[in-house]
Amino acid sequence: MTNRKRALLQLPQGAESFYLEDAYRHRRIMERIERVFELWGYLPIQTPVFDFFGVYEGLIPSHDARSIYRLIDREGDLLMLRYDNTLFLAKQMGLMLTEDELPVRVWYADTILRHQDAEDISNDEFFQTGVELIGKPGADAELEVLALLDRVLNEINAPPRVVHLGSRALLHAIVAPESAEAAGRMRRAVALRRSSEVAELCIANGCSEERAALLAELFAFIGTREELEALLSRHDTARHLSELEREALRYVERIAEEYARLELRAELRIDLSEVGSQPYHTGVVFNVYMEGVGSAVASGGRYDRLLSHFGFDAPAVGFSILLRKIEEHRLIDGASTDASHAVQVDGESFVDRLRRADAVRADGKVALL
Repeated sequence: MTNRKRALLQLPQGAESFYLEDAYRHRRIMERIERVFELWGYLPIQTPVFDFFGVYEGLIPSHDARSIYRLIDREGDLLMLRYDNTLFLAKQMGLMLTEDELPVRVWYADTILRHQDAEDISNDEFFQTGVELIGKPGADAELEVLALLDRVLNEINAPPRVVHLGSRALLHAIVAPESAEAAGRMRRAVALRRSSEVAELCIANGCSEERAALLAELFAFIGTREELEALLSRHDTARHLSELEREALRYVERIAEEYARLELRAELRIDLSEVGSQPYHTGVVFNVYMEGVGSAVASGGRYDRLLSHFGFDAPAVGFSILLRKIEEHRLIDGASTDASHAVQVDGESFVDRLRRADAVRADGKVALL
């Protein structure tokens, strides 16, 4: 192959494409997922592929800004390609919803583009599907999206997985989100499970050594609700934790307790190092990890103040699945095209062959003319 031909055929680094049986399998999987969404009362929504960058600038973490694909339109305005379906969806919903329409349930399925050098240098384009439940406060909303996520993954026969449940509210109670720099340092230390750094940051923020040690232990915790209760019982929480911090922990425990009663297939662990990757998260957050995949395949949580950025104040919670991460890790009935088992019809004329092919197809089989 000549260098010129190779250059013409080469895709940009990180671009994703679907070919033949991969595309067929992907379509069949999405058909199943869409059916589950519809049975749960969720309606489809299509977000734009690009929008004005300035609209979202304050909603994107500073360390993520470099990962966004940007372009200039013909009028000279700075645009961004779809970096996050939730952000683009929130703007649409914020501009069009009214109080009388709440709650609203929507689902989406589309690509997002963002540079992932720290996670996967081979992909910048990801197919993301998920739901948003808008206008419903309280634990029932979180439980609904967790149960729906479990049903969706069951429907496509996803491998065994574990839900890690955490709380952005706990982090906000400790370090106010308005203190952007301090909150960012603490979030990174917690997410990376650097307990000594968490303790140091707490002390620098005016904590006593006892409180700093407790917070470092909490943010390193992964386990059951009963194990979390046992940890808390060993400490004087009334002295070392504020009411807001205790309330955030009680809420996580409540979700875990109710989740256990739902008898879902995915195991749930409380993991307080899960504090959400986006600045718009406000409460319970979660990531789903699966055998054979090195990073989270699904994530979600509550973001009660995001829509108010676009003029409509309503609580919201949702999840998203990075579907291509798991498509090679499970099978569904009919996941491969039936073309390999197609019937090759014969006949003296095209009319004869078409009639015979239609008869074969009426039985649900693939026919080739």
